[in-house]
Amino acid sequence: MNSHEKRHDRYFLPDTDLNGDAFKCFQFGSGENHVQVLSQVSSQATIMFRYQGDASLIQLFLLTDALRRQGAREIDLHIPYFPGARQDRVCNVGEPLSVKVYADLINQQRYNKVVIFDPHSDVVSALLNNVQIIKNHQLIKALLNELGSNVILVSPDAGSNKKIFDLSAQLGGLHVIRADKIRDVRNGAIIETEIYCDDLCGKTALIVDDICAGGRTFIELAKKLKQKNCERVVLAVSHFEGAADLKKLADSGINLIYTTNSLHDLPASEFLKVKNIWQLMPLQGE
Repeated sequence: MNSHEKRHDRYFLPDTDLNGDAFKCFQFGSGENHVQVLSQVSSQATIMFRYQGDASLIQLFLLTDALRRQGAREIDLHIPYFPGARQDRVCNVGEPLSVKVYADLINQQRYNKVVIFDPHSDVVSALLNNVQIIKNHQLIKALLNELGSNVILVSPDAGSNKKIFDLSAQLGGLHVIRADKIRDVRNGAIIETEIYCDDLCGKTALIVDDICAGGRTFIELAKKLKQKNCERVVLAVSHFEGAADLKKLADSGINLIYTTNSLHDLPASEFLKVKNIWQLMPLQGE
């Protein structure tokens, strides 16, 4: 950094072990969270925040307030997984529009910039102020270098088609296979999966999606791809909740999963490859 560049502090939350002695977090006996900034604060700061439940949002807001009181005038927020992104519509009477509630809370903090990674839908970016979206393109490009040739992209459902075709264009027109989920309208359960393609002998099918929750979508899709004689099935998801049964995913025909630690510090293995989210959304200028 030369003498004309301003110092830009970076704070990791809740990964406080990455901060040295910059600040500390603790909780009072009655349940309230508390934050204390211990180091000198510059006028510009970035909070690198991994959502870990709603209580972690309180820590985020407390740290934001503490930094401002110590002199930080511009604060950027990097929040790879945006909470409530899948609750982007009201499906039943009496429900909240959850994503708007979370977005309103973030907007109230008046961040200079809010950077998120591969959100579930465009609703998130429409609701957030000063938002910057980092797409999953760099992640997928890195995976393709590891997977080799004969790779096709698989869009897991109609809602993913726009994102997958955009990704394909960025990859030079990689072939895309579309799929649809047929659901029971009474309870939302998947009752059938259909894929639109011919024989896939010798191909590696790369299923790309933003999040893996229970994994049922990918289990049913992998079975169908194997019926089309696909040689390998690889799943790439930007955010992995950790609730899916890895054995069931493997038994369905999935050979390999790529994801990030945007939500949790997942135990990586030969089956589950975990990329560092902060290497995919670094500070500007890095």
